[in-house]
Amino acid sequence: WYQRRVRTKPLISRTMLKNIIGHTVYQLTIMLVMLFFGEKIFDLNPDHEEVNEEDPTVLGTMLFNTFVWMQIFNEINSRKCHGERNVFKGFFNNYIFINVIVGTAIAQALIVEFGSHAFSCTGLNWWQWLVCIGIGAGELIWGQVVATVPKSVIPNGMRLGTQPFTQEEANQARMLWMRSLKRVQHQIRVANAFKRAGYERHRRLSLLAEASSNKPGGQEGHWWTKKSETEVKGPAHQPLLEEEDTTV
Repeated sequence: WYQRRVRTKPLISRTMLKNIIGHTVYQLTIMLVMLFFGEKIFDLNPDHEEVNEEDPTVLGTMLFNTFVWMQIFNEINSRKCHGERNVFKGFFNNYIFINVIVGTAIAQALIVEFGSHAFSCTGLNWWQWLVCIGIGAGELIWGQVVATVPKSVIPNGMRLGTQPFTQEEANQARMLWMRSLKRVQHQIRVANAFKRAGYERHRRLSLLAEASSNKPGGQEGHWWTKKSETEVKGPAHQPLLEEEDTTV
């Protein structure tokens, strides 16, 4: 099921360009129609009431919600990018993909209903939700339409990444790669040297502490915490002065 890519093939093929351009046309058309004619189509403001510009609008929320749902359904289309028709083949075997889709849908519902001013959204009713999800699901139908278009409609010159590397460019890329690799290796050696130095210092201090504690009277403390006899006993006492002889 996996088609291996060859390095000589273009980075963006004609099939990929066909899908990108095709779905861009669908999404851009939907967004522009909803933006300029959405209020009339969905009858959002029949009384023509004045709306505060700072408050989120229903039309803006529907635009945002429709765009996200188009991306969600287009993710399902993206599972098959080589012209396959059945985009749901093996869908329920990929639990990670299912969790991503469900998690995105739940997060979108929470943002729309409870996002308020933080996300410039306002709550939608069930009919508006149905419209947004229905337009988003149209991506599945549009994906089948795009799949019927042959890739030959895209000129060969529009492919990206088709120019092969020259020998000089390949040598320069190899030199840059080796230089970066050597730099990383040097940094690893420096880090290991600092690590060994710290470990050796810690080991020497541990040996000195153990040696000082094993000496007689070592229980009094380590050598770096001991005080000299002068500090312990204090300054030497001055001898008493002899009494003067008062006899004549």
